[in-house]
Amino acid sequence: MVDTAVRLTEDDARAIVAQATLAPSIHNTQPWRWRFDADGLHLFADPERLLHVADPEGRQLLVSCGAALTFARLAARSRGLLPVVALGPLDDGAPPSADVPLATIAVADRRPPAPAEAELAAAMSNRHTDRRPFLTGERGRLGADDLAALRRAAEAESAWVRFVESADARVETSVLLSRADWQEAHDPAYTEELRHWSRTSPQARDGIPREAVVGGAATRQSEFVLRDFDVVGGLEPAGAAGSSEPAVEQPAVERLEVERPTVVAIGTDSDRPTDRLLAGGATGRVLLTATARGLAASPLGQVLDVSAIRELMRSATGGIGHVQMLLRLGRPDPEQPPLAATPRRPVEEILDIA
Repeated sequence: MVDTAVRLTEDDARAIVAQATLAPSIHNTQPWRWRFDADGLHLFADPERLLHVADPEGRQLLVSCGAALTFARLAARSRGLLPVVALGPLDDGAPPSADVPLATIAVADRRPPAPAEAELAAAMSNRHTDRRPFLTGERGRLGADDLAALRRAAEAESAWVRFVESADARVETSVLLSRADWQEAHDPAYTEELRHWSRTSPQARDGIPREAVVGGAATRQSEFVLRDFDVVGGLEPAGAAGSSEPAVEQPAVERLEVERPTVVAIGTDSDRPTDRLLAGGATGRVLLTATARGLAASPLGQVLDVSAIRELMRSATGGIGHVQMLLRLGRPDPEQPPLAATPRRPVEEILDIA
């Protein structure tokens, strides 16, 4: 039961939304809006940020918003608030609406966060998508305790985790990733949409930053293909011919061993809009858990962009349920420099105060 004597304040709302904006989203579209009123803090989808080619049904938009919702809940806990979340009525047959809230956060009580909650909240500002090469061999292997923690994180958000471990499943996943990657790279509409969301300006507040392009994805010695954000040639790495910026030292891609990351599938038993929102929450908690444990991660999302190929991913993950997110995880190279924060829209742009 919600104690009506305990309410979110405007300062609470601003602080919570500021941390919720740190959530990951497809192509860093940040497809959410928030509204604060006497009933609480309401999360809305922003259909204007829908990727009409890569995500025509808005599935990944909902996954992104679900991650933001989990970040908001953890931000509330870090402020000593005990949040209560009510999910909105989501339409199974239509993309998310700008007029119907996906969820509403109210406060049931004030209570200090548990140490595990505080740890995850602290990880929000340190979490980054890391597309650089991970450590290889035994140095890069995740331990059983890491895998168990990632599984618990997803289950805490009403989703499941399956690790792509067997040789057959890894080969199948690698083939499906390559097929989806090729299909998108040769789709003019997709490449134009990717160009639209690519950013070169340091003042950008959303979109795919320059750093996502210059990591050498195309020449990576990895078991799984990474999405090449420079597929249209729209961005030149710093220091390239015609670039006005100085060259920056890039991580070496010549390695004796092929990178074999841990591949994590996050999914749900059914595939309704609510399930997609919950899977996004699970993705957010899994990524924060990985960050808190010193691990690095990046999505392998192209395999889920193409609906027919996404359906085929079910066999690589046991044939039951629906895969909502595929992540590549590993141990970062300690010799790599820290990653820069990706751009975010300011709170004033996404939060309405009633």
